[in-house]
Amino acid sequence: MIRFDNHAFKGLDDSLKQLFDLLQSMGAGVEELIAMLPQALESADAESFAQAKNVDKIINAAELKVDATVAAAINKFTIMAEDLRFTLATIKIAGTLERTADKIKNCIKRLSRVQQPLDTVLKDELSTAIKAVGGMVPLALTQLVDYTPETAKALLEHGATVQQAYRKVILQLHNHTSSADDETHILLVAKNLEQAADMLVEIMKTSHYVHFATKYEKASA
Repeated sequence: MIRFDNHAFKGLDDSLKQLFDLLQSMGAGVEELIAMLPQALESADAESFAQAKNVDKIINAAELKVDATVAAAINKFTIMAEDLRFTLATIKIAGTLERTADKIKNCIKRLSRVQQPLDTVLKDELSTAIKAVGGMVPLALTQLVDYTPETAKALLEHGATVQQAYRKVILQLHNHTSSADDETHILLVAKNLEQAADMLVEIMKTSHYVHFATKYEKASA
């Protein structure tokens, strides 16, 4: 477990804690975007996309702050072993969270352009995927500080749920009678959710390396 209160220099403790807090704030922003999706399934609302863009800007600013904080910490302190892996990993994780936010924002944009109401099966599968992705965000970030195989398993199960929903959406679209534009939007919503889930799994894998200095292997995790 990574601690933020056990270093010779309190400034290093503060820097590491600040980095984690920034990632947590980015994760909260991603969760805020995900929370907009259920309503977007119910009605096409252009205003929701405008709101999503504002949240995305805050996430982008936090990513830049992570980069600056890491640079300052490395210049000021001698960081070694797990602390160094943690510090460098925050850059990768911040970038992954920023891309995840972009995927969710894209879902909101596309749903704002789809004719309502959605086909019931499509709506149900997208709802399942949305709920699963939402459950993955806190699990992925928890792994960075306190990695457990149980949490990794739960996160991967959520990811598998998203993949299954994506496949079911594809099958349903084969039998669908919506316009080509609507079908494209729906397909890309499902694909973006799947890609967001993949990115959250990557955060878990990065966290595994931080703690154990080895590549994540599913069979041994």
